[in-house]
Amino acid sequence: MKKTIGRTIPSSDALTIFDACVRRMNFTQAGDALGLTQSAVSRQIKDLEEFLNVSLFERSGRHLTLTDSGRDYWEKVVPLLDELEAVTVRIQMRHTLRNSLDLSVAGSFCNRWLIPNLPDFLKENPGILVNVTSRVGPIDLTRSQFDAAIINSPTQPAGTTTAKLFPLTLAAYGAPGLLPGAGKLDAETIASLPLLHLKEMPDAWSDYLAGMGLPNLKVTAASFYSLLLLSCEAALAGLGIALLPPEFVGEDVKAGRLVRLSQHSIQTKYSYWLAWQSTQAESEALLAFRRWLEARCG
Repeated sequence: MKKTIGRTIPSSDALTIFDACVRRMNFTQAGDALGLTQSAVSRQIKDLEEFLNVSLFERSGRHLTLTDSGRDYWEKVVPLLDELEAVTVRIQMRHTLRNSLDLSVAGSFCNRWLIPNLPDFLKENPGILVNVTSRVGPIDLTRSQFDAAIINSPTQPAGTTTAKLFPLTLAAYGAPGLLPGAGKLDAETIASLPLLHLKEMPDAWSDYLAGMGLPNLKVTAASFYSLLLLSCEAALAGLGIALLPPEFVGEDVKAGRLVRLSQHSIQTKYSYWLAWQSTQAESEALLAFRRWLEARCG
């Protein structure tokens, strides 16, 4: 069979045919999907088995089942095919567009800030494509396919070039139907309401109420949420009062879906950063995106 020149790996055609057969467990249907005859598919699978020196399928008439070796090989090969295809598509897109940016974004920032504002960037920068992946947790840009990342971190991310977007400041918000009346609320009233807590900042409500004159108050929780995004959605649903970044809920406040309970706010140890590798410093797309972000967040 054909193999990749200089490599002890089969051709991508053989692997694609193998994947199609596994997904359908039928050589004829796999051939129909790929525009090949049943005999051509069968021959490719036979050649692949000879190349690997293992049986990939057990055959019983027209019925196919994967062998243990076949399943193990398929589970390892498919992610590699998917990544090869993704890399190829990205390269093709870079040739057809003026520029593109592959961006990893902290989950809450992505949903509550970037996506609602991104149409403005694309309108101001026609021809630039921004590919967005929402992510929770740290990322190592040196070992990823991303050009840049928006990160929520207490310190400047190490090993990258960064621009600080804004510090994470929290204020109290709630759905109108959950509040005892119109106007700003005092600390005692806020403390009496169901309070939604963030797992990463379990002392945030204690700090907030202490700043309003209620130190050492034992704060009870309505529920704990792992992300600012989830805490925001819970507040919108009327499940409790949440501490949220004002940058994330401006449109909800304007529309009357949320009400800010007090002018008081607290600044957390976290900030949002745009981070990128030095090799991307001259990227037209990254430069335009960075300037736009800094203008919006500054």
